[in-house]
Amino acid sequence: MSDNTINEILLPQEWPGIHHIDEEEINAVTQVLKNQSPFRFYGPKPTFEARQFEEEFARYVGMNYCVAVSNGTTALQVALSALKVGPGDEVMMPGYFWVSTAGAVVRLGAIPVLADVDDSMSMDPEDLEAKITTRTKAVIVVHMGGVIGQMERIMKICRSKNIPVLEDCAQAAGTHQFGKMAGSFGDISIFSFQINKNMTCGEGGAVLTKEKSLYERVFGIHDTGYIKDEEGGFVLDQPELQLWGIGCRMSDLAAAMARVQLKKLPDIIERMRSFKHELTGIISAYSGMRPREVADPAGESGGFLKITFDDQDLSHQFKEKLIDNGIKVADKGFYPIHMEEWGLHIYYNLPSLVHKQPSMGEYTVWDLKENDFAKDYTYGVGTLPYLDSLVERTVLFCIASNLNEEHKSVIREAFILTCDELLEKK
Repeated sequence: MSDNTINEILLPQEWPGIHHIDEEEINAVTQVLKNQSPFRFYGPKPTFEARQFEEEFARYVGMNYCVAVSNGTTALQVALSALKVGPGDEVMMPGYFWVSTAGAVVRLGAIPVLADVDDSMSMDPEDLEAKITTRTKAVIVVHMGGVIGQMERIMKICRSKNIPVLEDCAQAAGTHQFGKMAGSFGDISIFSFQINKNMTCGEGGAVLTKEKSLYERVFGIHDTGYIKDEEGGFVLDQPELQLWGIGCRMSDLAAAMARVQLKKLPDIIERMRSFKHELTGIISAYSGMRPREVADPAGESGGFLKITFDDQDLSHQFKEKLIDNGIKVADKGFYPIHMEEWGLHIYYNLPSLVHKQPSMGEYTVWDLKENDFAKDYTYGVGTLPYLDSLVERTVLFCIASNLNEEHKSVIREAFILTCDELLEKK
């Protein structure tokens, strides 16, 4: 393939589930509309799509209970509310996350505490253990990019200290580690089905747990503070479950689409994962760089290839050479990109966190009397040295789920040319 041919081809955007929407989703949503019953509980002819999705998704993940919600952000807030997180509490999380993870903690009046990462870019169990205090109310583990970190070690640490673990699986639907699904390790887990996620219904999310009591709290909080019976009627004889809710139910329209996407999820994952493994094989033949560490490559989602270099300048050169050698993306696509440039998942690039912005009128959670212990906490560059170092030297390449053979050929050639130009073979 000539350079001219390479440079003429635009690669598709990275939206995984979106590329696989077809008549099946259209028909499922249309049926809900024809029945004039988009609300999850009742209508002229309800099909109870949300309820069915909850049952199917809980079974898929390996949890006993699932509550379908409006999006991943509300899922986080509902889950933490169910764990009774509030002022005076600390919640641990890795420094590599989306802003919603910290935002849910702050909006409940609690203090986010950051743990460093290991070579998987997931929470480092040793740093976690060192930073746990008597105020640690919960630990949030984030499976960024569909990679599960050292969950067994983390669960052992938290079990020994009786601290609940929340898995943030927003980017990890369909991911597993040695056969155990993301979202089934911890006490409670959340998922997102937004447009960029492995499966999508436009906007949507889910909260899962094995514990009935926790499920009942989640359900009440997500539905304006009341639990409901099978017909959608209010249950009023359990005052302990009548809570301050936020009303973030998933509609039957979204659930109908989510049910179809769930069936397609294994194929979507395999399309991304198989090509990522091919690219990993190419770069593994060269010295001076390494792919992100993955404990179980067979179980990752495969949507993101992260390459960490020994040298910071080399990492930037590699990204630019990939572009020069043919990696051109359709408008609003974001690969390849250096992680320093993207940055919205890196703690020190979140102004609301670094500058401790108010979340309750004029006051910040760090101003609360209950949180006086945290008034001097800082979140700027240098808080997590190992993550800082990885970010400085890492290039991220997104792998679309609908790459055809022509696209793959362009990508292969670009990676080989770039590696040959900048690196030595092992």
